[in-house]
Amino acid sequence: MSEAEWLTAIDPKPMLEFLQGKASDRKLRLFAVACCRALWGEIRDERSKVAVEIAEKYAEGLATLDELVAAHGAHERTFRRHAHDGIYYAIEAATEHPAGFDPYYILASASPELIGEERRWQASVLRDIFNAFHPAPLDPSWLTSTVTTLARQMYESRDFSPMPILADALQDAGCENPDILSHCRSEGPHVRGCWVVDLLLDKK
Repeated sequence: MSEAEWLTAIDPKPMLEFLQGKASDRKLRLFAVACCRALWGEIRDERSKVAVEIAEKYAEGLATLDELVAAHGAHERTFRRHAHDGIYYAIEAATEHPAGFDPYYILASASPELIGEERRWQASVLRDIFNAFHPAPLDPSWLTSTVTTLARQMYESRDFSPMPILADALQDAGCENPDILSHCRSEGPHVRGCWVVDLLLDKK
């Protein structure tokens, strides 16, 4: 996949194929979690919501493999209880055991009438999580108290609306990297795992 193809892709499948062997389990799982959270209102069984939350904690090293396996098993008992089957498969992807983790499951997440729209959103989320062509070095001088506080608050709250403010704070700290600044000022979407925020918080 070329850089131009990555930047214009509206189908996440070739993007996921391109990322094979290059992406961490954490980032791929956070992609699956983001897709599940986008469907939150359509998840009709509390066990599945808990499973997504456990999957997110597992990705961050805050839940054990046993907890992930148990959450996955509880979710599997909710088949046919959601707004459409795609939701079940999205959560299946997020909660799968690392040995069998397959983010391709997420491609079944959309309801039939929203497949195109959902795929375009998923492609945009992949671009938010993965900086596939221009790895940005971190200058420690950028890590002012304002920058680190903003990054941490957005990460913990999952509210990324202050991203343009983060761009201004980075620029004030001396950052002139066009990829970082333009990403912060882009319309997004931005989710947990965003490559700029991960860079600032030293997450892989």
